[in-house]
Order: sequence, then C-alpha cells, then structure tokens
Amino acid sequence: MKVTKKGKVKLETGDRRVGNFVYHREKAHYKLQDIGGLFSLRVSNALLAGVMISEVMDDGGENFLGNYAATMYNVLCCVPDAELMAELNKSVVACVNRHKDLYGVKDDITAEEDAKILKEELELHEAEVEARKEEGLE
Repeated sequence: MKVTKKGKVKLETGDRRVGNFVYHREKAHYKLQDIGGLFSLRVSNALLAGVMISEVMDDGGENFLGNYAATMYNVLCCVPDAELMAELNKSVVACVNRHKDLYGVKDDITAEEDAKILKEELELHEAEVEARKEEGLE
C-alpha cells in the first residue's frame, strides 16, 4: 500500500483493502496496516492465524478480515489495564479450548508426556540459539 501526495490509498499487487485496513502479502508473512499509517502488524504464515488469513484472502472473507483487523487494532492501540489483559487472556484460552484439534491440545496428558514435550522443546530452542550464533545473529 502506498499513499499518494493527495492522500489517496494505492494498493500494490497482492494487497487487499478491507474498510480502513490493508492486508499485504509478503513472502512468509501478511502485513496488516491501517490506511492512516498509525498501526501495522506482521503475521507469519507459519502461525495458524497466518494460515487462516491466507485462506480467507483467497476465498473472500470480508467479515473475517475486517473483524480480525479491527480486533488487532483495538487491542494493540489502546492503553491496556490489568482487567483488559486478564479478560483477553481468558478469551484466548477459551478460544484455544474450543479448537483443541487445531492446537494439538490434549485433555489428559501424563507427567511423563509433559516432561518429554518440554525436553523436546528445550532441545529445539537450544538448536535454534546455536544456529543463530553460527550465523552471527546473536
């Protein structure tokens, strides 16, 4: 998205405008921004939210895109208080619990399974840190 000198919004290839927001398709992300230039957010295609945005961008989905953009704008552009943060966290947990299959959430997990998962995640994290060091990124 570009804004002309006269203040008109000009969409680029791969852009999708929904109300006062524009979604821009990047190589591995979607960038969401308002047309006023106050807010932007990048969502990785590796996240479930990025997968959903990708599917909806290709299949219409004006309501989803508009609601997602407005929600992210509202959450990120207000000054949060403790009550907002608590309610937001409760809402996110409830959403994940409604879609357990998407997130791989299991109701009954043993202590051994939990320990194995934590060990695997730690090993993955350590390998990532080591790779970043070798690349000179840390």
